[in-house]
Amino acid sequence: MPIHDQSYQHWNGTFRKHELSWWIIAKQGLRVIVHRKMLMLFILAPAVIQFFIYGGIIYGVNTYGAMLNLSIINPKFFFDFIMRQTFFIALMCVFAGSGLIANDLRNNALQLYFSKPIKRLDYIVGKLLTIFILLGFITLIPGILLFTENAVISQDLTFLIEDFWLIGSITLFSLIIVITTGFMILAFSSTTRNNRYAAIGFIAILIGTPIFSGLLKEVLNLKWASFISYWSNMYTVGSRIFGLPPVVSAFWKGTDYWYWSIVIILAIIATSILVIMKRVRGVEIIK
Repeated sequence: MPIHDQSYQHWNGTFRKHELSWWIIAKQGLRVIVHRKMLMLFILAPAVIQFFIYGGIIYGVNTYGAMLNLSIINPKFFFDFIMRQTFFIALMCVFAGSGLIANDLRNNALQLYFSKPIKRLDYIVGKLLTIFILLGFITLIPGILLFTENAVISQDLTFLIEDFWLIGSITLFSLIIVITTGFMILAFSSTTRNNRYAAIGFIAILIGTPIFSGLLKEVLNLKWASFISYWSNMYTVGSRIFGLPPVVSAFWKGTDYWYWSIVIILAIIATSILVIMKRVRGVEIIK
């Protein structure tokens, strides 16, 4: 009877890295989230309903607007739609984004990921793409669809000729919100093993900074306090992108300081990247 050696044998094959490792991670993350039916029902469903409401307004204005002398389909209309969708963005980040990295840290899954031909950058890009796609379905895609609807059912080409630039404004503003908020929730998720703590920290920024900003403006009359608020900075940048009168600049007698909001947004993204890169490691270091 032959006796086979059951000891370890070195593998002499050729190492090949999958070029779309990041997409595999993103696809798996989306599959897990989409299968959570309650999440889809209570977050995506209301967002879709609001989209249909705005779509109905566009249809009504184009159909009966001439008789009622209505002309509300303007840059502010699309800007308001995106800002209203931010509520659902926050919910999506809390319930779907807070555990993207935290759950892997809790289950010690990073070591398993990096034991495969997956680099740290692939892992981070895959997680970012997961949350970006989810948030894009709430802001970017509905915004473009509303613009397209109005362009198609308009009685003439006036809208396309005069407001064609709105497609760029919708895209740019949606990407700013999606990228900044996506990076921030992923940074919070990478700092803890408990997704609840990540959600609490994220909510503290979204809700706490506007409250603190309002207190400083009302009590101490500080003109720069608006820049503390996360959504105030988004509102200021969005107003500029859509060509609307700025809000924060009113405290400086009409001077527009929107570029400071851009600096703050870039600082949030940069800080989030540093936190994510520091926390996502193949080996856990215990001090």
